[in-house]
Amino acid sequence: MERFKNRNILAVILIGALIFAIFTNEIGLQKFIDLIGNTNKSFLFLALLFNLLNIITFTLSWRLLTPGKISLYKLFKFYMAGTFINNITPSFGTAGEPVKAMFLGKETGKNKAECFAGIVSVRMLNMFPFLTIGMLGAWLMFSNPKIELGLWTMAGLIFSVGLAFSMFGLIIYFYMRKDKLSSFIHSTIRYLAPFIGLIKKGFEHSSYVAAVDISINSFHGGLRNIHQDRFGLAKAALFSYLGWVFDILSIYMIFLSIGENNIHISTLIISYTISMISGWLPLFLPGGLGIVDGTMALLFYYGGTPWEIAVLATLLYRLVSYWFNTILGAFYFWVLLKPK
Repeated sequence: MERFKNRNILAVILIGALIFAIFTNEIGLQKFIDLIGNTNKSFLFLALLFNLLNIITFTLSWRLLTPGKISLYKLFKFYMAGTFINNITPSFGTAGEPVKAMFLGKETGKNKAECFAGIVSVRMLNMFPFLTIGMLGAWLMFSNPKIELGLWTMAGLIFSVGLAFSMFGLIIYFYMRKDKLSSFIHSTIRYLAPFIGLIKKGFEHSSYVAAVDISINSFHGGLRNIHQDRFGLAKAALFSYLGWVFDILSIYMIFLSIGENNIHISTLIISYTISMISGWLPLFLPGGLGIVDGTMALLFYYGGTPWEIAVLATLLYRLVSYWFNTILGAFYFWVLLKPK
């Protein structure tokens, strides 16, 4: 397992170095150095601050749906440790969720399935604000006569919105139909058994059938109990909205730091939304590395931003939101696993 994790980290570093080299080459080394030297450091600090506020608000959202009492700082550590695993593992951005449940269950003494139910509830909850903010961006873009959408931009927008709503609908469907969820998980484990065997020797799907069914029942019951707390859900949704807004503000601060203040809010929101959705697609790339970066830079460019600025803004944003979070998450993951 340790070797598997180290291999993932090495892959992330190599992919990141390749992306940095490509983006730097697109700008030109000397021009890249000049642009970096002229960035407004105060706005860069604000971008980092908004990124931290994004993490904190999502942690607060999770805390409201967490079984048992736990301090915000401890939950923050669990959240960052899970983020680290999400960012180094090609698994649809979900590999860190069981890690969060494991740490939370150990800390609170609660059933891990119940803890996982809270995490999934937050993921479902975060999807709704994300989609509504994306739809707001689309409306602002279509209502602005100065913005002309090309064929590929339109196709990408329609595909991304359709994919996001399909995924959200699938999650709701699995929540309503426990039997379908059970069938889906069993089929998935059966399909992934050869790959799981690379990490866990001697793994056999048949020996885990009963355990999986018990976990699904516990998880579904915990999910149902959480959804009965309407007031808690409303507060969690508010923090979720704030989280997405803080993340978009972080990108805006990046643009201000490099002297680009003419980007339209609709371009900012749509580029952000489609880029995040694009990161869900390649299951073989950890954290959407390369896909998110390339998509974001292209969308900023098609939205009217000069190519060098679009590339640099994307590079700086990913440095703040992906690399900083991954390093911070790695630190907390190491702290949590360190023998006491």
